[in-house]
Amino acid sequence: MIYFIYGNQYPTIKSQIKKITASFLGENETLDEFNFVKIDGFNVLVQEAVDECRYVSLGYDKKVVSLENCYFFCKPKPKNKIETDQQYDVLEEYVNSDNDEQSVLIMSVVSSEIDLKNSILESLKDKGKIIQIVDPDEKNFTEYIKTYCAKNNIIIDKDALFELAARCDSDVALLKNNIEKLSLYTDHIKYQDVTKMVTRKLEDNAFMLSNLLIEGKNVEAVNLFKDLKVDNIEPVVLISQLASQFRLLNQIRYLSRKEHLPQEEVAKQLKIKPGRVFVMSKSLSLISEQGILNALEELYNLDSEIKSGLVDRYYAFELFLLKFKRN
Repeated sequence: MIYFIYGNQYPTIKSQIKKITASFLGENETLDEFNFVKIDGFNVLVQEAVDECRYVSLGYDKKVVSLENCYFFCKPKPKNKIETDQQYDVLEEYVNSDNDEQSVLIMSVVSSEIDLKNSILESLKDKGKIIQIVDPDEKNFTEYIKTYCAKNNIIIDKDALFELAARCDSDVALLKNNIEKLSLYTDHIKYQDVTKMVTRKLEDNAFMLSNLLIEGKNVEAVNLFKDLKVDNIEPVVLISQLASQFRLLNQIRYLSRKEHLPQEEVAKQLKIKPGRVFVMSKSLSLISEQGILNALEELYNLDSEIKSGLVDRYYAFELFLLKFKRN
């Protein structure tokens, strides 16, 4: 049997691999390098993985080969130094052949952008099984957090739950890391614990920073930047993120006001959540089109000056925040 598992949630992919392995080898089977072989598909050729599938070690009746990082199924396909030596026809032939019952091949990749029209995957639809790990939505994610905390004997307050969900943004791996960190500190997670110990994603900080500027809260924006300095976040990184926010705002302005598209369609075209379009659309009444264009130009010039060493990066960015004008 051959499987292909893909999605953004590595812990869930790992759990699926473990489940398939236990089902094939047996729940109580001890795993070692002879009956469970883990291969990094980014560094090992596919034909070598197929050879591994065809060889069963002496003393074992069954074997699982886990071929991870199958970058060649991604769309677009990332560059890789071993690409010219890959013999994909060998893998495709193996998928299409009548595989014996002695081995299972589990291919996986942490990505949701997959070329499902790839000839190997087209064959696998009939010959094997393709499993997509879907990102949890907001409701499912909060339920997952509650269940996970309860399983680990951790109490979490409701406001802390929602704040943790927002800061982890449906990322199961990030969530588990943060709960592990919090559990070392307390077995009853409160809102202030989350705000103190769980870092917001950089994009979220840039979103907050742009909102403060658009609302005319320049001093608050400077204070947020000072907090971010403590976490060693570089101004050039914030400049790039801020520029992305203003470009997105300009795209929303154009699609909603010039093309007269509803918010759901704007979100679909820009591939972002409808809630984000709703929040950013409200900001359009607070900043002019020229204000957005001016911000982008100033950020470009500031980035150039910092990288050229013409100005102090912290002082110059703080000055930009203080002098920012919406119109």
